[in-house]
Formats: sequence, structure tokens, C-alpha cells
Amino acid sequence: MISIIVHRKAYRRLFFFTIYLAANIIWGVLWRYVSRTPAFYLLTWLYIYWSVELLLSILRLLTIAEIARRFLRGYPAIRAFASRLLTGVAAALLLWTTYSVIHNLHHIRRFILLGDQRFECMQVVLLLTLLIIGAYYRIQIPPLYRLILIGIGVYSSIQVANNGLGMLLTILPNSIFDYLRRGASMVSLVIWTYAVWRWSAIPDPQPRLIPQSTYDRLSPELHDRLQDLNDRLAGLVGQRSR
Repeated sequence: MISIIVHRKAYRRLFFFTIYLAANIIWGVLWRYVSRTPAFYLLTWLYIYWSVELLLSILRLLTIAEIARRFLRGYPAIRAFASRLLTGVAAALLLWTTYSVIHNLHHIRRFILLGDQRFECMQVVLLLTLLIIGAYYRIQIPPLYRLILIGIGVYSSIQVANNGLGMLLTILPNSIFDYLRRGASMVSLVIWTYAVWRWSAIPDPQPRLIPQSTYDRLSPELHDRLQDLNDRLAGLVGQRSR
């Protein structure tokens, strides 16, 4: 997938997503190496592991923001509204996450799992909000962006469920929940690979706006209706003054 992105120069459209994939590859190699050494069982490695997971989550959030900016740039009014709405939702969810983890500072395992769960939940809610805005305003989201968002949503949704189970029981290596966690990455990877292979060579479509001829044709009728409304309002004001 990285080779396709580089070959087709899709990294210009998916900058943060490309960084996320590269970081994931480096992290995967490092994790496999450390898992075969005694350092894997140290508390320091636990902090490193979850710090990297937080960084990867932030890169996924930046990918969502980058995609939103790209397919909304042809709709300035909608983009302004969507930016305010998504910022407000993100701020509320971030406060919720902070409030939740502060109350679990005394329990390191619950602190980490709850924080990660809330952060993944934030991504799911922001994704759904963004897709609802697109559906409400009938904005055509390019298939490349739509599938990447779906892949992120699949991964985050499974992680939310996994972290919820992790707070109730210990997830052992090679258990069913461990395989589900790995499977979340594989499912998302398949979706992303198909999206990049199938759609990365296709440029972003131009927004379908109302032609100028339609504006020219409807302007006189709109002017007459506004003039009629203005006359009625003026008449009501005159009656009330008498």
C-alpha cells in the first residue's frame, strides 16, 4: 500500500494517513523485536507501548481532519459550519475523556484502557458526525476518502469494544479477544489497501454547484417574491403604527 501511495503520489492528498502507515510499519517491527526480549515485560515498555498507541490515534484524528478539509473545501459555508460543529464535539469528548481518566489515576491498567477507549470513541463519533453532515447536505465524498474513513471507523469501533472487555477481564495472548484486536487491524488494512489501489489514481472531483444560468433564470422571480414580502411587511408596520 505504501508503494502504491508513493508511485501514484497519493501522499499529497493523504499526508497524515501516509505518516500513519509508515509509523505503523516501524512500530510493528519494533514491537516484534522487543517482544522477544526481557524488556517486553518491564513497566517502562508498557508506558512506551501506550504512548505510541496514543500517537497513532492522534495521527488517525489528523487523517479525519485532513479528509474533511479536502472534500469540504468546495463548500465554504458548509465547511465553516462543519468545522465549528466538529470542534465543539471534539472538545466535549476530550473533556469527557479527561474527566474519566482523572478518576482512575490510582489504577494504572484501568487508567490506560479507559483513556484509550474514550479516545477511540471520539474518533467514531467524529466520523459519524462528518458522514452525517455529508449525507444531510448531499455532498459526494470521493470513494478513496470514504473507504479510508470507514476503515478507521471499523478499527476504532472494535478497539472500543476490546478496551471495554479489557477493563472487565485480562486479555491473554492468543485468546479470542487478542485475535479480535489483531483482526481489527487486518480488516482496516484490507479496506485501505483496496481504496488506495482502486481510487488513488482518480483525482478529486469538482463540487457539483448550481450553474450560473440557473441563478440568472431564477433571479427575477426571487426578486419579485422578496419585493412582495417587503411590501407586505411594510403594510403590517403601517397598520400597527396607526
